[in-house]
Amino acid sequence: MWVKMKSLSAFITLFSIIILAVLSSCKDIAFNNPLDPNASKEVLKIIRVIETQLAGRGDAAFDGEKFWKIDLYGGLTALDRESGTIIRSFSIEPGTGVAFFRDVIYLCNGQGENILYTVDPLSGDILNRISTRDIYPGYLTASETDDRLIIFDVRSSGIFRYDPETGDAVRLFSASGMSVGGIEIYKGGLLITDMNTDAIYQFTMNGSVINVFLSPAPGIGGVAVDSSDYIYLFMMDGKIYKVSLP
Repeated sequence: MWVKMKSLSAFITLFSIIILAVLSSCKDIAFNNPLDPNASKEVLKIIRVIETQLAGRGDAAFDGEKFWKIDLYGGLTALDRESGTIIRSFSIEPGTGVAFFRDVIYLCNGQGENILYTVDPLSGDILNRISTRDIYPGYLTASETDDRLIIFDVRSSGIFRYDPETGDAVRLFSASGMSVGGIEIYKGGLLITDMNTDAIYQFTMNGSVINVFLSPAPGIGGVAVDSSDYIYLFMMDGKIYKVSLP
């Protein structure tokens, strides 16, 4: 009888170890899978909340002094980064993606159009329309390290490095399964907001997930980073959360 009890105890112990190992393995897989809404999420540190009237979908970009916010109704607005005060505003092409690159503003409308617009930041005039051929930009950001744009293609859900002068494009990785709200360069990698899960994913440029952060409020949209590496989350209700990573 004692032998049987000892064998049963050993079996239970072994079974528990196996279960814990499996659960631990599943957790790692969930964390490395950006499509899993149950993946572990870190909490961002909130620095301040900025109130604006710029509600709705559309990404943002930092030009070294101020933010530019685009929206689906064709509004392009320059904002003071600390107060959210409107500096200037233009009625322009409807858009979802915006980047400040080579001293001009690049826009894309995210509606299945293979065109980038360049805009004069002082007058709001459209300077050029650039065909992106097989890429249909939905969101974009500027990479200063290699002097290229980074584009999210709405048709393939691919992230591309793109040269607007030559049209050369290199696919970096796939962001399929995410409802992208904005993208931004951050410390050599990429931040992507997911409107499905109200989360911010931090990727390397080869597509590896570094971390997943829970949005401080529901309704996340665009994202921008200032020169001090503070992150600004543009919410659908018009609020901007200035945050830092833990």
